[in-house]
Amino acid sequence: MLSINKNHQEALNSVLELRFPALALKLVEKKDEEALVPANALKPREKGKHIALCQAFALARRQGKIVYMRKEDHWCWNPLMTYGHVECKKGSEPFKVISQVMGISDPEKAAEFVDAFPKFPYGKYEGVLIAPLDKAEFKPDITLLYMKNDQLRALLMAVNSVTGAMVDSSFTALDSCTYSVINPIQDGKYRITLPDPGEYERALTPEDDIIFSVPYQKEEEFYKGIEFTIARGYGYRRNFFPAIKEDFERPPFYNVLFRAWGLDEGDDWDKAIG
Repeated sequence: MLSINKNHQEALNSVLELRFPALALKLVEKKDEEALVPANALKPREKGKHIALCQAFALARRQGKIVYMRKEDHWCWNPLMTYGHVECKKGSEPFKVISQVMGISDPEKAAEFVDAFPKFPYGKYEGVLIAPLDKAEFKPDITLLYMKNDQLRALLMAVNSVTGAMVDSSFTALDSCTYSVINPIQDGKYRITLPDPGEYERALTPEDDIIFSVPYQKEEEFYKGIEFTIARGYGYRRNFFPAIKEDFERPPFYNVLFRAWGLDEGDDWDKAIG
């Protein structure tokens, strides 16, 4: 599996020139801990410390660490609830407290928002294993790519090349560790997520980063799009020549369309793109 993940990271680098490796995440049940979690994995509580899940993501992508986060390792409330480590039933004291701090003025809407959090079943997973993709010795349940908006554009073009469809997503300012992971795994769809305030304040996420999620259900399709993009010689920063220029050179199909519509034609790019 390691060699496959390394190849995937190389393909991503070829198209996107990512600042940091993609993240591979594996949800681990208690019975699978011994087989899945490597001896060198960082377990914060065993070091006498706690970290937030977004910090675990940052340690993996920025420092190349393999991190295993269990209930006792967390220092942020949201993933404790949404990853199924604790119960937070509607009407309970924790539920009421969370609803009050959501920053939603209408108490009923705040409660509805909290109740609608995506969640893994309570007690199903012992922890989540996080590694840079090129160091992961497991098949990811989901792959997270932190990238700039122009890199996201290139990625969406790669996805579109095999799906012929747009990527839909919904957005909130909070809880990116939940929405970037749980929703995509549960619905089997790509997702775009805004890093939340904790990502910026405590996990050193650059202000121009955005998160793209690839659940295991989409992995084969996704890398077909990446390989197709490589074969076309396309990618982030390639074939783009920033300039405000009138009558700029265009892909050949533009002239085919403009001719059909009775409009002026111009010069083609030196190389056809398709």
